[in-house]
Amino acid sequence: MKAIVYHGPKTLVIEERPVPTAAADELIIKVQAVGICGSELEGYLGHSSIRVPPLVMGHEFSGVVAEAAQGAKGLTAGSNVIVNPLISCGMCDRCALGKPNICRNREIIGIHRPGAFAEYVAVPAANAFPVPQQMDANLASLAEPLAISIHAAKLGFQPFGDLLIFGAGTIGLLTLQVAQNMGVRKVMVTDINPARLQYAKQLGAEIAEPDQLPDLAGKFFSPGGVDTIIDCVGLAATREQAMRLVNPGGKVIMVGLGSDLSALPMNHLVRQEIMIYGSYTYTRAEFEQAIHLLTTGRIQRNPWSTIRGLLEAPDCFKALTEGKAEYSKIILSL
Repeated sequence: MKAIVYHGPKTLVIEERPVPTAAADELIIKVQAVGICGSELEGYLGHSSIRVPPLVMGHEFSGVVAEAAQGAKGLTAGSNVIVNPLISCGMCDRCALGKPNICRNREIIGIHRPGAFAEYVAVPAANAFPVPQQMDANLASLAEPLAISIHAAKLGFQPFGDLLIFGAGTIGLLTLQVAQNMGVRKVMVTDINPARLQYAKQLGAEIAEPDQLPDLAGKFFSPGGVDTIIDCVGLAATREQAMRLVNPGGKVIMVGLGSDLSALPMNHLVRQEIMIYGSYTYTRAEFEQAIHLLTTGRIQRNPWSTIRGLLEAPDCFKALTEGKAEYSKIILSL
């Protein structure tokens, strides 16, 4: 089978590899669609300590069951599935608390084991969810980032409240649509990329470039501020601006992993009782909620995503990291 293998910073190689075999309780999935994630771009640039080359990345994917091991139950060859790439142990204290997303022994397909930038991938049967046979595989591949957005929104956004979102990439635009499904009253999206901002506008958000944000947000939100901000970028500049713009007593949910260290106005945080939440991945229930939103037609993939072939992956990664990609999301279709 063909696979896209990460060999080091800015080095992706198309290779022939053996089709994986299914271990006990595993499925072999014929990949139909796999999205390029922002975290994988960081890995491609050599900024991710947990992505160790040589590695087949790819964790946002859907496909068809090609083979089921004897111990795998519930799915058979030919079933269309979406795969949850987060594998939790189910036994540690975090799992016992209902927080498998921060399992002490978690593994992620495409990071700790071969991922879906390949024609076939082996996955635990328990992590595969059946979807209607007629469902668009490209839309189905959005389940994983959509679950991230659901988790972040549920941490701090109150239905019928107001929301400011930093970033009009995949997570930002999906967070916008999650908030709309939760009954958001007023929502604004900010980004440095004018084209991506237009996608947010087409999806129904008010938009602002970062230098316009203090003035426009003050006028848009009443009585002059916003109680909840979700930062899907994660740079020092977005984190500090979020701290300055949120209302006293408000919440800042940090999803983006753009940079590790940031200097924040901590005295301001204390005096204004600002609450900061880290938001990482999702629970199994939230992954199922994402699938529900997708299968019931409540999430739009257009106009902000585009489809490319698997063998175009090296060029796509290059374009995305150089800021030359027109779309917020590139999905590789096999």
